[in-house]
Formats: sequence, C-alpha cells, structure tokens
Amino acid sequence: MPPALHRNMAGLRSACYAGGVSDGTQLAAVLRERSSEIRAGWIIRFARSSLRFRRATKAATHTARAASLVEALTDAVHGVGAEALKPGSDATRELERSCAFLGAQLASEGATGFDVAALLLELREVLSGMVDPADSKSLTHLFEWLTVVAVDGVATSGLQSLREQTAEQLEAGTPVLEVLPKVPAVMFVGAPSAALIDSLLARAWMLAVGTGAPCLIIECGGLAAAGEKSFERGVRGFLEQAEGSQLQVLLSSARRPLRELVSKLTTERNVSFQHFDRFDSAVAHALERAGHLLMRRS
Repeated sequence: MPPALHRNMAGLRSACYAGGVSDGTQLAAVLRERSSEIRAGWIIRFARSSLRFRRATKAATHTARAASLVEALTDAVHGVGAEALKPGSDATRELERSCAFLGAQLASEGATGFDVAALLLELREVLSGMVDPADSKSLTHLFEWLTVVAVDGVATSGLQSLREQTAEQLEAGTPVLEVLPKVPAVMFVGAPSAALIDSLLARAWMLAVGTGAPCLIIECGGLAAAGEKSFERGVRGFLEQAEGSQLQVLLSSARRPLRELVSKLTTERNVSFQHFDRFDSAVAHALERAGHLLMRRS
C-alpha cells in the first residue's frame, strides 16, 4: 500500500477504534485484560487495609471471591458503561445478589463487617486506578452501594444465626416431662416460634398418650410476650391431634389474652379445657383426674 494512502486511511474517523466501540465494551475489555493485575493489586491492598481489625484471615483466602466480583462487574458493564450501573437497576441486580451472598457467606465463616467492607472498598480503589476518571466516579458510587448490600448481608446472616441458636436452645431446654406419674407438662419459656411451639406440644402430646394421662398441663408463666404472639399458630396442630380425645388441656399461669385465645381454640376443636392461675393448682387437678388422692398435712 502506498504511504500516502496509508496515511489517508489512518486519518479517517471510521478507522479510529475508540469511535467504533461503546464505553461499556472498552471498560469491560480493560477489566478482562487486566484481571491478573487487578487481582494482584487487590491482594496487596486488602492485606494492608486499615479497615481490617482482627486480620484473622489472609488475603489469599478471599482472592477467588474478589475475582468473581470483577467477572460479574465485567459482565454488567459490557455494552452499557459504568454510568448505567445504578443501585437497584437491572444491570446491577446480579452484582447485588453476589454481594449479599458474599456478606452472608463471610459472616458464616466468622468474618466481620469490617472484613467485608475492606474486600469491596479495596477492590474499588484498585479498579479506580485502572479506568478513566468518568468510569472511576461511577464505580466509586457503585461500590459504596455494594458495600452497604454486603454488610447488610452480614447483619442478616448474624441475626438468622442467632435465631437458629435460640430456637435450638429453647427446643433442647424447654421442659417436657412427667411432673408426677400420669401428670405430663410442658413448661414454655422465652419467645419460641410458632414452629417450635408446635414441635414442643407434639412431644407433650406423645408423652400424654404414652403415659395414658387424662390431662396435659401447659405452663406459660415463663412465656414472653413475643412467644404469646406465636402461640395461636403453634397450638393449632396440637389441637387437631387432640380433637375428639379425652385429654383435658390445663393452661396455667397464662395472661388473660392468651387464656381467652386458648379457650376459644379448644372450644372450636371440642377439646376439654381449664385454666389455673398457679401451676401447683393445675398439678393437683391433674392428680385427681389421674385417680390419685392428694392430702394435705394439718
């Protein structure tokens, strides 16, 4: 090709690569082509990050997660550009899901919100130094939002873990026992969920059936207000089982709203019901129904 013709073609606007490719495509190309450099830079910054207090884990432990986020970001910006990555938009949906899952996963491994914030914010700093200023500004806003999403995932995971631990402790520690022969009782404490109330009452029902007891005492003196709110949903399964049986439900130490609720539900299921203000009064009644003679010493 003659030199003059070569220079003419190079001077044409259509021959300029930047003019024929979208900003999103260029940014995605940068992220993809420099992925190794991004990963190496992130490892150094994360290891030195002042946001990490305990430093219980090494940066290499989370390298795959950081690389996965870069890959998800690359897919998100392709064809649309960084300026289109707005919180809650279609373009960021997968990124938000990944960050929420990342926060929950790291929380389950014992990481803190500081570790999660360091992972994302240090990745932001690495990326900002490799893209043009306009994209850097958009990515800064995006990663601030993703950090909030990830930290919320940490908090949500921690709260769910606490609930599960509490439920396990209540299920294992709530007394379901024979106070005396043929006098079964379940003694609710704390704020059990509806599912846990149903499980405990099912155990108490089996105990009553297995011992041939005429009564079942449900002691509610230790039940918290939050537990009372779950009682209606939790007791329905038990009453379905007890419907048509000769078992009498003895509710003790319950506050008036709960007492009225159980009275209504047992009436609907045609289950015999009686309330006692004191647990020992309920035990005395259950003993009499079981054929025992309870005598007081003078």
